[in-house]
This record gives sequence, structure tokens and C-alpha cells, in this order.
Amino acid sequence: MTRALVVSDSHGYAAGLRMIAEDARRRFGALDACLHCGDGAGDVKAVEAFLRAHDPKILIWQVRGNCDSTGLWDVPVDRVVSLGGAQIYMTHGHFVAVKSTLTVLEDDTLEHECSIGLFGHTHEPCMEMRRALLLNPGCAHMGQYLVLEIENGKPVGIHLEQLKF
Repeated sequence: MTRALVVSDSHGYAAGLRMIAEDARRRFGALDACLHCGDGAGDVKAVEAFLRAHDPKILIWQVRGNCDSTGLWDVPVDRVVSLGGAQIYMTHGHFVAVKSTLTVLEDDTLEHECSIGLFGHTHEPCMEMRRALLLNPGCAHMGQYLVLEIENGKPVGIHLEQLKF
């Protein structure tokens, strides 16, 4: 089984992101990946040493959100990652209007030949099964995160969590 910490919208609160990573490891065990869905993509760099100290082979992926600016132009606005045999589409969501509809995100996820779409931007956790599984971990700045467990290309565990800061 492959286990990923999924976060979004940490908005510069790297200390909170570290607390989330500590909580996820304590509750669920070793992490194989950390996926950040934007608006705080630079925060991942601030906690990368902590993540690698505990899980040296951890894969770290991020996308750029609408509040990510200087110094992050090399971070893409969307990407496809392969994890545990599943193809996952990642985006922040501001370019696909996730605050009003999930249809464009769903279409983009399928166009990229992915079965899972990860997004942020709304600051609201979401778990919706359509033609693709669409997941938003909520707002890391408010302690929200998601742990996604995948086995043989299929999600076998989706844990939406709320850490009290």
C-alpha cells in the first residue's frame, strides 16, 4: 500500500504544515508521498528536511496556486503524478473554477487519463466520486489535511482530518 499526505492552502504557515506532517505520521504511519495543491507551495520546501528525515524516499510534488508568486515560477500550475499504480491529476483549482463547479476539473482529470483529481482553492474539504474521484484536503492553514492510501491503482483509504492548532 502507498500512503500520501495531501495538503493545500497552507498560506505561509510552514510550522502548521510540519504539525500536520507529524500528526499524519503518528496516526497513519510512514508516508510515501507529500502532495501540496498550491497556495503555500513554498511551505513544502520549509518542511522537506523534516519529511525526509523520517521518510528518506518520500516523493514530494506541488503545484502553484493563485497566491503563490515570486520564486515559484518553476512550480507548475498542474501536473500528473503516478502513485501506487494510480494516475493522479493535481491542480490548485483557480483556473478551473472549482468554487462554482467541479465539472471542468473532472473533465481535465479524465483528459489527463487520471482516475483521481486533487485540488485546493476553496478551503473546504471535498470527497466526490464522479467519473473520477475528486478530492480537496481543505485548508492546511486551518489544520485540515487528507491521507490517501492507494493499493494496486485503487484508493483503499481516504482520511479527511482536522488538526487543532
